[in-house]
Amino acid sequence: MRRWTAAVVVLVMTSAACGTDGGGGGGSAAAPAPPVAASPSPPRCHAQVAARTADALEGTVDCAASHQAETVHSGTFTGADADAAEAPPASTVFGECDKQAAATIGADWRVARLRLDVVLPAAGAWQAGQRWYRCDLVELTGVGPDGKVAARSGSLAGALIDGSPLLLRCALVKLDKRKNVETVADSACDVKHEGEFAGVWTAPRKVRYPVKDRDYVPFYEGCLKTIAAYVNMPFEPGFAARTGYIPVMATKDAWTLGDRGVRCFIWIRFRPLTASTKGVGEKGFPANVGLPS
Repeated sequence: MRRWTAAVVVLVMTSAACGTDGGGGGGSAAAPAPPVAASPSPPRCHAQVAARTADALEGTVDCAASHQAETVHSGTFTGADADAAEAPPASTVFGECDKQAAATIGADWRVARLRLDVVLPAAGAWQAGQRWYRCDLVELTGVGPDGKVAARSGSLAGALIDGSPLLLRCALVKLDKRKNVETVADSACDVKHEGEFAGVWTAPRKVRYPVKDRDYVPFYEGCLKTIAAYVNMPFEPGFAARTGYIPVMATKDAWTLGDRGVRCFIWIRFRPLTASTKGVGEKGFPANVGLPS
């Protein structure tokens, strides 16, 4: 298996999806309502994840209670964006949400079982003068195609600074009947496992979203370089014989918004791992060879 790209889905808003909700008619005759300031006060958490848009900036529950999403940052559209008849595409603010999310939790959200959602005002709220955008983080049960939204309690602020059970570590790799990777599930590192999270590779802007087999080449090389650094080995000819690799990347929609982060997993298929491979060097990371199962 080399092309497992089912990824964490970033729920984002395109300009087409903002659309209209049937409210208001034209709006040219009435003066626009003043923008709503982007200063979410507690509660910042939401009982349910937003479906791309929401009617309000504020949260719905205290973060100490069970919830599915937390607003970790918000901002206000200004200038031409604020004057538009519809909310701008979420790509306008995805980069800021990405940066602010990392600042809030203490690390790139991609190193954990988290998803970043960009939430914009619903059509009616926009027409009423609301100009905020929300950056919500959502906990997941896993980063593969079987990952689901998880209910949690407690704020994510600073959650990844001193380590967290949310962090991606070792993994159990399950194959389907065709011997392709089906799922990558969290695992303790001191029990038998086949995979391990090695880090995030950020694809350059010139790299396009993969469609054909040859399009995946830079993703494989990027993850191999990430793995080499993780195990403390030089990336040189022959390194690919030491490990399999599973790039977990964004959906095409999220890629279009600007999410170029790729989660890179080590995949050791022919021998069991019972400890982390971080920093093990050449002796601790032999060739990944064996009889195909």
